[in-house]
Amino acid sequence: MGSTHSFINLVGQYCFIMNIAFVSDQYWPSLSGVSVSIDAFSKELIKMGHHVFLFAPEYPDSAKADSQWVGTNIFRFRSYEISFNKENRLVYRRDWKKVVKVLDSVKPDIIHVQTEFTLGRIATRYAKEMKIPLVLTAHTNWEELIALYVPFLPRGIARFYCRYRMRKRCNKADIVIVFTSLMEVLLNLYLIRTPIRIIPTGIIKSDFDNDNESGWKADIYRTYPQLMNKKIMLYAGRLGMEKNISFLMDILKMLLRNDNNIMLVIAGNGPAYDELHKYSQKTGVAESVLFIGFIERKQLKNYYVLSDVFVFASKVESQGLVTLESMICGTPVVAIGKMGTREVMGGDNGGFMVDDDLESFAEKTALLLNNPEIHKIKAKEALQHAQKWTSDKYAEKLIKLYESLIYEKQSKTSSIVNQNIRQAPLTEQTEKVAFQEKQSLA
Repeated sequence: MGSTHSFINLVGQYCFIMNIAFVSDQYWPSLSGVSVSIDAFSKELIKMGHHVFLFAPEYPDSAKADSQWVGTNIFRFRSYEISFNKENRLVYRRDWKKVVKVLDSVKPDIIHVQTEFTLGRIATRYAKEMKIPLVLTAHTNWEELIALYVPFLPRGIARFYCRYRMRKRCNKADIVIVFTSLMEVLLNLYLIRTPIRIIPTGIIKSDFDNDNESGWKADIYRTYPQLMNKKIMLYAGRLGMEKNISFLMDILKMLLRNDNNIMLVIAGNGPAYDELHKYSQKTGVAESVLFIGFIERKQLKNYYVLSDVFVFASKVESQGLVTLESMICGTPVVAIGKMGTREVMGGDNGGFMVDDDLESFAEKTALLLNNPEIHKIKAKEALQHAQKWTSDKYAEKLIKLYESLIYEKQSKTSSIVNQNIRQAPLTEQTEKVAFQEKQSLA
């Protein structure tokens, strides 16, 4: 394994310094929860003194994304565009030797795979051959996604295929990480033998701290004057069919019947961009919908603060981290209580968690937009709730998991070596030494 060494930290804890390889088939500039999760854990692990190495596909503009990183060694590999999902890319399988060469050079103590595709498979095989502890994070509910993106595939066949592939991938890992207990229940239905641990991605509080930056609000109004004096509903994230953003436009249409002073701001990019534009025109809300594209995280907090309510209608989230990002900025949330979002919000904490129902969602959104007292209570509640989900807490859990896996793997290796030594046949020389030792003890 790698170059693990130990030290005693400032509070007297015995700690390992590790070489940690994060391997992902998806990373910036591709906007996704996978990218956000990798960043959150990487930053905290680096703060603890560990060495983080990231393996990811090369994108046309990945150099710009990588230039913003300090402390993480990022290795990119040649990739090609996926025909049905052009925002994502896959590394060429024939370049597996290049991936292995880099893995050899960084000498990882832990390999943490984030995705189930080409890079993930290469890293999985490497970990097994080199007897390095392997962790897999199950980010995605593939059953739901394949139904949306490959609708012509019969539901039963799609379900069987997804469960088979996930079971195969998960059973090759030493530990599978999920973000919520609901995702754990889902994977247990797949009959996975590998132990499953729940470690959510936390929010990096410093990314959303108020740094007293002056003039940001004026800058936003200068760029988007149509937001002046408007009640703002905000969505931030990937623009994909699974995010159910058309539902938010239906909500907006309902609210505009009684109040035409509302804007829905949509921050993000993705494959559903053109379709959502058309839907806004079809439903007659285009003039009240503002697409602002991808916003860097340093500026995104300003949009959270500017908004009156964050709206989130996705029903397939493994966690739904954006709801917490909004809350840490003091902006209450209205969201459909499904999958990860349900567990993260835990009820009406920091906003309102509602059923998949237009009337209920619209009612709670209107309440936050029009009732200052309720908004004030929920904003305070949001800040308090988000504090429970900061990234430092979950990074500590992750490190403890890594340490236990390394110890377990080393113990197994030592046991096998000792067993082999005991079972090895004695040579004439070793028999002679053994006889002499026996005589000296007599």
